[in-house]
Formats: sequence, structure tokens, C-alpha cells
Amino acid sequence: MRSAPTLVLVLSIALMSCSTKQDAGSADVSSIDTLPKLRTVSAFTGVDQNNDRFDAGKMSGKVWIASFFFSRCGTVCPALNSVLAGLQRDFGDSVSFVSLTSDPEYDTPEVMKEYAQQYSAKPGVWFFVTMPLDSMISVASRDLGLVEPTAPDIHSTRFVLIDKTMTVRGFYDSADTADVSQLRTILRAL
Repeated sequence: MRSAPTLVLVLSIALMSCSTKQDAGSADVSSIDTLPKLRTVSAFTGVDQNNDRFDAGKMSGKVWIASFFFSRCGTVCPALNSVLAGLQRDFGDSVSFVSLTSDPEYDTPEVMKEYAQQYSAKPGVWFFVTMPLDSMISVASRDLGLVEPTAPDIHSTRFVLIDKTMTVRGFYDSADTADVSQLRTILRAL
């Protein structure tokens, strides 16, 4: 495992290499149905913060937001997860959240449970998931389209919006207030 400063540097480079914004249409997009269908998410598995098996296939039939984090991150992850906490507070009755760790060696279920509590993650609504590194890279690249498969360390400020059919419908930068506002407009329409 790389040291934390090296990991942050590598992750920042990976983020910059994939930081092109997904145009979800014009600023007046107000419904998930008006968004492009970008890719299909396969049913991946992992372990959540309660040490329970997480099966993404069970997200079928739900709208959900995926993101990546690692608990030792002192830069963008706290900001990203604060935005997610606000989205969960406002839309947790109709939207689920899946935060995948990019540091599976450190982020055990016990570590993630404590981390989830910092953001008032609701059980059954916001899942903090760990899986083997190669599986995480596959999900991040093949399924969610956040990085190239050759960029093994990921760290992104972007959320991935996934519809009830397990189709990626857009990317939204948690650090961009206009993107977050647009995502909120879409979620309100649900």
C-alpha cells in the first residue's frame, strides 16, 4: 500500500486525468428521464460498514448515487461526504448512496462504520463498501466510468447518478455548486 501522501498525489493525478465533466444536457435538466444513458452497472459485491455482504444487484429498482472515498483522506473526501450527507438528509427516502473505499486495506468495516457515523449515514440508505482492490478498480472503470483501468488509484470529487435499471445517467462534481444544484433538481423530480 502506498503511503498516504503518495496515495493522495497519485489519486489527484488520476482525478485530473478524468476530470472532464459529463454534460447531462442543459442547465434546465429537471428529470432523470431526460438524461443520457451512459453505461450499465453490473452487480458487484463487497462488504459494508456493518460487516454485511453488499450486493449492488439489490440496488436495481432504486435510484442511487455512487462515490469513492477513503477514510484517511484529509482533503476532498470530507467535503464530498458532507455534500452526500446533505443529499441523504434531503432525499434519503427516495435515493440510496453507495460510497466505495479506494483504500480497502485500511478501510475495514469497523473503520468505515465509525467513519459513516461522522456523516450520520442512515442504515439501509447509505452504504460504505469495501472490496478487493482489483474489484474496486474494475467497478470504478468498467461499471462507473470514473477512471481508466490503467489508473489503479482513484479519488474523485464526482458522484455517479444511477437509475432504477442500473444505468449510469450522469456525473456531478461535489465541489461544483452548479453541478450539485442540478443534481438536487433532478432528485426533487423523483
